Amino acid sequence: MTSINETRLPGVGIRFDFVTRDGTGVVLINHHSGRSELLLCSPDDPDACHEVLRLTREDARALAEILGQSQVTEEVTSMRLSMQGLAIDWLPVDHGATCAHCTLHDIEHQDEEAATIVAVIRGESTIAAPPSSFVLVPGDVAVVVGTPRGVEALATLLRGS
Repeated sequence: MTSINETRLPGVGIRFDFVTRDGTGVVLINHHSGRSELLLCSPDDPDACHEVLRLTREDARALAEILGQSQVTEEVTSMRLSMQGLAIDWLPVDHGATCAHCTLHDIEHQDEEAATIVAVIRGESTIAAPPSSFVLVPGDVAVVVGTPRGVEALATLLRGS
């Protein structure tokens, strides 16, 4: 049986990885937001990923269904909080994001939907209640609170193109 490694990624989610029979590394990152990334890594260099597939929660469910997997694990590991019209999510700032190197003030005023960045995880540090002059950089993880639509709109800004 193939050995699957599970690693908790603070502020991001959970990483699962295994090596296929031909030596290809397969990495699945389940983000707190419910989206997933599936990465294929080179047998020659396990740190070099040559394919990245970004999946929404619905995409991941469809793929799991095709592969014949249960959705119980996905539901249990989902850490997105949504209550009474309020959503909380952890959103990574991608390298190609148009708002990378912008202040929080500029980012939060780019969209009409209601969402606020209440904390930023940068490396091993957490910056709670960052000032509006705080500049997001690629690799940061923004902790966002707002309406579900507002959080999704902010997620779009933080994603690379």
